[in-house]
Amino acid sequence: MKRFLSLVLCLLFPALLFAGCAGETEDVVTLNVFNWGEYISDGDGFWEYEDEDGNVTEIPYVDINAAFEEYYAEAHPGKQVRVNYTTYSSNEEMYAKMTTSAASYDVIIPSDYMISKLVKEELIRPLNLDNIPNYQNIGEDYRAENVTYLIENGEEVVYSATYTFCKVGIIYNVTLLEEAFEDFDRDAFESEGWGILWNPKYRDLGILQFNNSRDAFATAQFRMMAQDAYDGEVSYVNYSVNDEGGKELYDRALAMMKEQQPLIQKYVMDEVFNKIESGNAAIAPYYTGDYFTMMWNCEDYELAIFYPEEGTNSFLDAMCVPTSSKHPEIAEEYINFMLSVDEDPTKNIAAINAEYICYGSPNLKVQEDPYYQYFVENEISEDGYDLLYGEGVFRFDTEGFLCLDDDTQAYLNECWDSLKIQDQGVGVVLPVLCLSLAGLIAAGLIGLALRKRRRARYWN
Repeated sequence: MKRFLSLVLCLLFPALLFAGCAGETEDVVTLNVFNWGEYISDGDGFWEYEDEDGNVTEIPYVDINAAFEEYYAEAHPGKQVRVNYTTYSSNEEMYAKMTTSAASYDVIIPSDYMISKLVKEELIRPLNLDNIPNYQNIGEDYRAENVTYLIENGEEVVYSATYTFCKVGIIYNVTLLEEAFEDFDRDAFESEGWGILWNPKYRDLGILQFNNSRDAFATAQFRMMAQDAYDGEVSYVNYSVNDEGGKELYDRALAMMKEQQPLIQKYVMDEVFNKIESGNAAIAPYYTGDYFTMMWNCEDYELAIFYPEEGTNSFLDAMCVPTSSKHPEIAEEYINFMLSVDEDPTKNIAAINAEYICYGSPNLKVQEDPYYQYFVENEISEDGYDLLYGEGVFRFDTEGFLCLDDDTQAYLNECWDSLKIQDQGVGVVLPVLCLSLAGLIAAGLIGLALRKRRRARYWN
């Protein structure tokens, strides 16, 4: 009987295997969307809009992927699409999965400098704007050459549709700083700019730094630009080591980062939320959209943010279609859906998404929407709209990251490795010495005990 069952299972296994893999038919397709974590409205929660007469409208955070599936079924009777949504934590992780795994993606949402790299390596395809009429909703300020489009044979060829934009600022805990310094003055503090991260005065309160090379080195490079009164078209953050004095600029930035290192509590990415919200650190460079989230969650402390006058990174993330996409036209329809707007605030997809993730929306119709404006000013922060959309805030032409050439990227990686090795050394040496000493003591005690036993037990 057991043999019979084994034979049956052996015969059925291939069929079961293929049945599990056959997720698509002519009428049901899977759209693979690859995005940052916590970077799309997922249907969890709602917010309330109150008009001048006191009437309240409940606006839900729509599950946008589910909404697209419903939209597609209505727009294409008899056909269905299932959105397979997966996430990554960095541009580099996304790139590695795209280039080293067998996974195939239809829509990806990388950052500016990574998009340049993907275009250069022909890993994303030009977009057919006939399938994306809502592309026109994206403001010109949020379209960047070599990121959004390339000029090819005198014509603009579009490779991406901007999803969000934002800026890096310095977040600080007002409560802790006021408790530590009786004469604390916000204006004087903010006038220090990037120098705050190098000021030993604030070390004991907890200074954090980015745990990625591009953002971390930019804090030093923008500070250097101010020291040099640099006003070139290509900023230090995009400077090539092959240009005159280029390698020296990176060496100088590395020296500044090593000088800063003893003052840093920790290099962080997502851990910044817990450290800032709990008061375990008081100062951190980070993204404005995430500052809003921290401010919401931080009940015990007053937080604030500012943009250093020396300059700071203006960045954008954008929707792209990989060349390996199995469903490029559906992918473009998905992108168009993400850019769609509606007078009904409960169906305004682009606005609802912007409200959920709290980053800047490049969609001009969203920016002008009264419900969205109300949300930013009342649900986020009184100065939220100015922080996102104030005049001159977003300056990609002088503050955006572009894809570094291979030599420069390799040298930046080398500098970063040098910095992190030193950081690990500082944090590891003492524990290693303590463990080694404890090990020697333990070994000695064990040795004494063993000597009291018959050696023949171990050596015969």
